[in-house]
Amino acid sequence: MTIRWIRRTVQLAALLFFAWLIYQSRWVPGGHVAPPAFLRLDSLVVLTALLSRGPVVLKYLLPGIVLLVLTAVFGRFFCGWLCPLGTCIDISDSIFFRRRGGQRPAQARPRWKYYVLAAVLVAAVLGAQIGWLVDPIPLLTRTAATVIYPLSLGAYNLFINRAGPLLHHFGIYLYPARRMWCRSFCPLGALLALVGRFGIWKRYVTEQCTGCGLCSRVCKMGAIPADRCNQTDTAECILCYDCATCPQPGAMRIGLHLRMSGGANPATDISRRAFVSALGAGVAYGLLVRLGLRRAPVHPKLIRPPGANIRDAAGNLRRMTEAEFRELCVRCGNCMRACPTGGLQPAITQAGLDGAFTPVLVPAIGFCEQQCNACSQVCPTGALRPHTVEEKSRIKLGLAVIDRDRCLSWQKGSEYLLCLVCVEHCSYQAVVARKHRGQLRPFVLSDVCVGCGQCEFNCPAGQPAGTPSAITVSRRSSQ
Repeated sequence: MTIRWIRRTVQLAALLFFAWLIYQSRWVPGGHVAPPAFLRLDSLVVLTALLSRGPVVLKYLLPGIVLLVLTAVFGRFFCGWLCPLGTCIDISDSIFFRRRGGQRPAQARPRWKYYVLAAVLVAAVLGAQIGWLVDPIPLLTRTAATVIYPLSLGAYNLFINRAGPLLHHFGIYLYPARRMWCRSFCPLGALLALVGRFGIWKRYVTEQCTGCGLCSRVCKMGAIPADRCNQTDTAECILCYDCATCPQPGAMRIGLHLRMSGGANPATDISRRAFVSALGAGVAYGLLVRLGLRRAPVHPKLIRPPGANIRDAAGNLRRMTEAEFRELCVRCGNCMRACPTGGLQPAITQAGLDGAFTPVLVPAIGFCEQQCNACSQVCPTGALRPHTVEEKSRIKLGLAVIDRDRCLSWQKGSEYLLCLVCVEHCSYQAVVARKHRGQLRPFVLSDVCVGCGQCEFNCPAGQPAGTPSAITVSRRSSQ
């Protein structure tokens, strides 16, 4: 078996493992939830979390630091061997876009990912998370689908191949590219490229190279220049071994080389002006978040998951502030996948622009199950932290409030109808029935209520779906 087939086998195994982890990210009574291994291996998640919150979250992110160290020694192997999104794109390329010969146009080689990385990191310093938009592991985890985005790239390439000649008549030039995301936009790839460009495991070209250009044509990352196939841009090389199909014996090899020789080029194609502009964009967004967006009033329905706590030295829990939570949340969607009732949903308008896609409990869709702590087990960054099921009675997510104008048991006269569904379903005994003016009516014990949402979810006044319930849960004003 050649190295290429070994690499493909490892890629497939890593993708299947990733898919298995997503499948296992669900709550089972009395069981454990699969850990977010790939998310904690994501070095960009490590850096943004450390820059935002400091070493307090270091224990969650040690695998990502190990990956950075290994990349500095061996080069950018993660992208070629382990990245699940890269594997999905390779599969879609092989299905929709089998390039036969020819050379890639210069337009297919943009390196915008370095500027994206710069903006992401400088925004993190100012406490704003934007890496979730483009970081491949949270992106793929969040969508919980390993084919959607790669297939869209494949469809794009297929469209260009078929419609290209027609578009050329109208002066429109679009170019297909293998691994376009990895080449152009991926900030994790940019980080690993910068760290691993001086790695000791690299491609080495000898004087026996005839310059046939086959290696350049098969290189999916454009790491081998078409006009200088005896050179290798080590920052872009992902050690996929596709170039190892060289027909000239002894012309090249991939292995341990301690010096930058044999055509290895560690330079990166970065424009200083564009890099400074990217830093400026990151600073601008970070300042906007810190000084502007977070001053807006917090939406009353912005109810965070129970794991959004910080434990003090005495072991006591306190709820995170919105700033603390947003600085750590990478919007991976793992907690939403693990929620057994589907109550955790991505925030759309409740959290504003800076909080888009962060998890929020929507009791009208699903409540927070009393015996579940899955969300705290699958969070990779410490935005949601471990807690026991017994501690949930002390974690105040929100507060239930009865709308007496809508509640059946609070109607008067002939309109009165005994309904104590909220009392029956509250597992914390926070909603009780009391006599009031001769009628039995529900009351909320505010000091007992944790805001789990069981009452709102089961309230018959909220039927059909979309109709406001007579008892609703809102964020506590003290949070």
